[in-house]
Amino acid sequence: MIGFCHDMRALALASALLLGQACAGRYPSAHDRVVELTGAADPPALPRDCLVANHVHTLVSDRYSHAPTAANEPVAYDAAGLRAAIAAFAGDGVDAIVVTDHNSPHAAFDPVVAAAPLTVIPGMEWTTRRGHALQIGISLKNAADAIMPPPWRTRVGAVDFRRMVAETHRHGGLVIIAHPRVPFRTWPDDTFGADGVEVWGLDSVVIRNRQAVRWWHDRLTRGERLVAVAGTDLHPGAWLRGHRRPLNRVTATTCDAADVLAGMRAGHVLLVDDRDAPRVVLAVDGGARPGDTVALAGRAEIDLQLRVLAGAGARVRLLGPAGELFARTLTGADATVRLRLRVRAGEFVRAELHRGRRPLALTNPVYFR
Repeated sequence: MIGFCHDMRALALASALLLGQACAGRYPSAHDRVVELTGAADPPALPRDCLVANHVHTLVSDRYSHAPTAANEPVAYDAAGLRAAIAAFAGDGVDAIVVTDHNSPHAAFDPVVAAAPLTVIPGMEWTTRRGHALQIGISLKNAADAIMPPPWRTRVGAVDFRRMVAETHRHGGLVIIAHPRVPFRTWPDDTFGADGVEVWGLDSVVIRNRQAVRWWHDRLTRGERLVAVAGTDLHPGAWLRGHRRPLNRVTATTCDAADVLAGMRAGHVLLVDDRDAPRVVLAVDGGARPGDTVALAGRAEIDLQLRVLAGAGARVRLLGPAGELFARTLTGADATVRLRLRVRAGEFVRAELHRGRRPLALTNPVYFR
């Protein structure tokens, strides 16, 4: 009987997770707010961008993150894992990686970083039993200056989350909430002033990408501004997390750390399945791009261009606070749609591209005021 009850609980949990996955991707129709425009027009140009792998680990170990003591410091990071990650991503054509070991910034101080064939951006995954956050681009003099959470078995409260965000910002970093809907490590409902959310990671029932996207979308609808990013959550040596996708295309002048961080901070990020995934270009009023804010100045309508390259057979959709504004299955290799959209101050618009249930690309929002 005990075994039967255990199996039933497991089945109930799996069913709830799967049902949540199915429902999280549904939005009400708001197609009546959009009119498709006809006539020739130049398509929006592709921005200069850098391919960035976010949320990269150097080892599979919770020993140091659960007990960051001097005795455990030899497993704070793995030098061989760092070199393997750099070599693998460089071979993939990635321009920059963000290294975020659990409660450990040690990898950033490895001499290999300065000589790497790509940009290595320092970071740390602030790891607690109540959720994780990526501290990206933190400037520390040494590993001992890390912004650590309370001890592993200590209760973590709102004051701890807010302190972490404030200290990360003081050290010049960004705070990205990691895999916010993962069971048993679910992030609280408050964002505590974080800069963004990892809405796309390891594609599994456990990480729950669809719920993460919907959680982010609902906060945008409430008026919050949160940058969406993808994270590989690569752990060298773990067969379940040995992948090197999804990735981020960050609009930046150069691919050095400062420019990439500026692009991420501004929300100039396109999330893509991999290096060869279709590109989505969203432009409002001819120039505003995802992450930008458009001043309506009394207007009730804006003109929008949505361009998808290499997306034949995929379905693109436009989303806002009212729900799904537009959707179409694409037939051409380079397709551009021109739309006139009714909007209000405080709203936003963003785009997603899917092939079946598989996500291919996701833009950040353009905001209206």
